[in-house]
Amino acid sequence: MAVDYTYAVARLRAIEAAMPDRAWFMRMVRSPARQLLAGMREHYPGFEGVDALHDFEIGIEADMASLYDLFSSVLGDGPVTEFLRAGRDFDNYVLALKGKMLGAKPVLLPFGLTRPELVETAADSGDPLLLPEYLKDLYDALVKPLEKELPDGLDREGERAKWQYLLGAAPSEEARHWVRLKIDRANIKSFARLRMTGLRKGDPADIWIAGGTIEASRFESLYSEPFEDFLSFLGSTEWRGLPARGFDREMEAWKIDTALDSVLLDLVGGSRSRFFDVMPLLYHIELRQRNGRILRTIITGRINNLPEDDIAESVETLLS
Repeated sequence: MAVDYTYAVARLRAIEAAMPDRAWFMRMVRSPARQLLAGMREHYPGFEGVDALHDFEIGIEADMASLYDLFSSVLGDGPVTEFLRAGRDFDNYVLALKGKMLGAKPVLLPFGLTRPELVETAADSGDPLLLPEYLKDLYDALVKPLEKELPDGLDREGERAKWQYLLGAAPSEEARHWVRLKIDRANIKSFARLRMTGLRKGDPADIWIAGGTIEASRFESLYSEPFEDFLSFLGSTEWRGLPARGFDREMEAWKIDTALDSVLLDLVGGSRSRFFDVMPLLYHIELRQRNGRILRTIITGRINNLPEDDIAESVETLLS
């Protein structure tokens, strides 16, 4: 049965019209630390339950949780909602498995379809029967082959499983293209970080995720070439805007994510004018996540007593 997206899109348009703008973010940068929580509550109701600045993640997570709850209430429990929310279950399961391996309590996100407590119980017990169908293969795929590896192996394989699942679950060709761009993002980030550190563990073929708009083999063939060759190649892809966002051989590590997210937001930004498909919802997720990163930049900067001008520069980079 066809999904009617018009009401969901209309709700998101109204939310976007009331979202904080550049001036508000910069005002938060210059606000005294003691006034930050009160300022955050102006646009983020989730901060009503936050009493200490160090607990800011609670407010940001509450904001994202309210968005996914909106999707469920408007779209129901069908395959589109599963597509929008199930990826978080993959993330949570990997976090829970890592917590088990490290003997630490995992912090799981309340955005998936499966209750975090159930995911944690399944990871602790090793019983995949507790999990939804799309997660039941993860125990065999992740734990048994990687039981002697460090938890970073779980991250790699968990990402691969998540994106392959979402490629098959995408409700439209446009949504499938968004998944392919997200795979590109993961591969480009891995490429840049590996080139910066010079570290490669395991079989090189296992590093790259298949299914993006850029073939996985292309990353492998360019890895041993000068970084400028990689930038030149990106100029022939949808990611040609990266160099203008500071993505180059001399970039600071934190700018990798910033540049990738800025270009991705541009790539899906044209979808905001639609009313009849899932793309405005995916654009809104990207926008909301970008704003969450800005909040983290502001608050952690103030907690660590960084100069206001340095925080403002980072925020301007995120907003560009």
